[in-house]
Order: sequence, then C-alpha cells, then structure tokens
Amino acid sequence: MPEKEKELAMGPVIKDFDKLAPQQRQARLGGRVIDVTTIPARVLMEAARFADEIEKYSGEERLDKALSLVVRIAKVHDPEITLDWLLDNADLNQLLALIDFTLEPLKTRAREEHEKKGEAVTPEG
Repeated sequence: MPEKEKELAMGPVIKDFDKLAPQQRQARLGGRVIDVTTIPARVLMEAARFADEIEKYSGEERLDKALSLVVRIAKVHDPEITLDWLLDNADLNQLLALIDFTLEPLKTRAREEHEKKGEAVTPEG
C-alpha cells in the first residue's frame, strides 16, 4: 500500500496546540486583576522589532511603546484596560513593575534564544 494511502487509512492526525498555553500570569492593579498570560503573536512581533530598534527611542518613547504593548496584552482578557486606565490607576513605580512583569516572558524567551546561539545577552534582555 502506498504511503499516502496508509496515512489516509489511519485517520486524521490532530495536534492540540491549546496544550501549549503558558502558565497563567496575573497582576493586581487599581482593584482589578489583569490577566497578562496570552501574548498575541502580532504583539510578540512588534515587541521584537521594538527591542531591535530600542536605541533610537528616547526614554519617554520607550515608556510609551512598552505601555502600548502591555495594554494590547491586557486587552486580550479585559477590553476595558486602556492606556488612560493604566495612567489613571497607577503611579510610575507600579507602571514600570507592570511593564517588567508583563514583558518578562518575552525577555526570557529572547535571552534563551541568544544563549542557544552563543550570543552575549545585554542586561535589557
């Protein structure tokens, strides 16, 4: 029996990618629980571009860009989280900590990729 016919006779192969979901990550801020577990691929790609070009941004631009990423991640589970909501409900220290917490999986992944390639890793990730 040809290989293709064997595959068809055995039935479909189904791979459940939902099992690859990361451990749940939540932040508490302004009396709300903000789920930042799911990082959409589009946001991941934007974060990678941002990391590659970070030197060309001023401090304020870096903060704006990082907060924009955090908002887009938080909106996956709570569409009411906006930049205005974050700015009205957090002080600077809370915002910086929220950015670090939310983007930590991206930084960890980037660090692991660099280590696999044997590249030096900067403190920023």
